[in-house]
Amino acid sequence: MVREAERALGVFISNHPTDNARRGRVAIGVLLVGLAFAAAATPMTFAIFAERAHAVRLTGLLWGAALIGIYGGVSNGLRTLRRHGEIFVLREQGLVYRRTGETRVLPWTAIRGVVERGQDHALGRLMGWDVHTVIRIRDGKRLLLTGYTEDAARLAIAIRTAVAANTP
Repeated sequence: MVREAERALGVFISNHPTDNARRGRVAIGVLLVGLAFAAAATPMTFAIFAERAHAVRLTGLLWGAALIGIYGGVSNGLRTLRRHGEIFVLREQGLVYRRTGETRVLPWTAIRGVVERGQDHALGRLMGWDVHTVIRIRDGKRLLLTGYTEDAARLAIAIRTAVAANTP
């Protein structure tokens, strides 16, 4: 049944698998960096409260970096666990999204909008943020296309263009 619905979207254009292993490696690395910052910030925090030390700004910066690292590691780690086998299939009349246990067949008219929030710089590319495209579906759900997906920038442009052309 899914195959028929997929074929109804017309000619196959391209497959775009997600490098989930890379996402997992980045999650572990970012989590370790966050934990290292937390380890450095903890004794400084005790010193501030115990001795009225004046390193408040530095301690705040360390805790900020720690929380960002821990959040980034945990969120990427959860995506790694939940999105095994993630692949985007571009077809002439729509998009097919697959991951283990789920397949969505989306004609262009089923997509309400596409929002790009990418950050194309060195850190962004490392973290998979260079492409961060939110695909909003008319049923209220959404898909997230990130830089971990093969040729994500080209895919994001193709999706945006097709959705714009098929929006009444």
